[in-house]
Amino acid sequence: MQIPKSIFEIKQIAKQIIRREPMSILKLGWAPLLLLMGLIYLAMQSLMQFSSQFSPNVTYNQVYTAMAKWLNNNPQVYLYVTEGRLAYFLVSIGVAFTCLDLIRQPKQAPHWDGAWQVFSGRYFFATIALWLIVFVLCRVGLLLTSFLGLLVMLFIRYSFLMSYFIYKDLTQKQSLTWRQTLQTLNLSWKLMRGHRMRLFFLDVSFWGWDLLNYFSMGAFNLYVAPYKAASYAVFYQDLINLNGNNLGVK
Repeated sequence: MQIPKSIFEIKQIAKQIIRREPMSILKLGWAPLLLLMGLIYLAMQSLMQFSSQFSPNVTYNQVYTAMAKWLNNNPQVYLYVTEGRLAYFLVSIGVAFTCLDLIRQPKQAPHWDGAWQVFSGRYFFATIALWLIVFVLCRVGLLLTSFLGLLVMLFIRYSFLMSYFIYKDLTQKQSLTWRQTLQTLNLSWKLMRGHRMRLFFLDVSFWGWDLLNYFSMGAFNLYVAPYKAASYAVFYQDLINLNGNNLGVK
């Protein structure tokens, strides 16, 4: 009987992947780094434009009221934020796909265009569709009372997070119909049974890196993004091994 890998073991393997050769981190991390810094720049530009209307003696309540009014008058802001999150996710999952390939092909070296893997015709539209479904379900979960809504949102997120990897694996063997593509959500739900908390604690273990990344305005994302992506790939491969490499859709 195989034993699930610990978080420490998962992260150790992830480190080995992103350090496979001297340029590995740069090859895997350049796209997430530039995209995140671009998104931060756009956000800071909008924030500076918004804050320019206030005097130095403005109070917190005045800022809060003005921000709420501004968001109500500019609902497209929510769309821009969602588009930014989706764009960053697509690049991140592309890096994770590359890391999964590196796990299975130990002698392979990462390529500079690995982050763009998901932008191929095979993955692009299906990945966006799966992301949007999970995004909507998470938003519905958040409609519940604050703490319960947060729990429901996290449960949904971690239940379906492996669906992208499952889709990648299944499309290596056959072209999937849209019904089969959506079935990867169900497969992810089953695969994650009993492992949601383990994945949650894997995310918690990155909080220190996330804070460092936050206070550095994304500068550490060159290392953090590939490290996280590789950890998710290792986690998925561990689930597949525990499941006896048994995946399929009818």
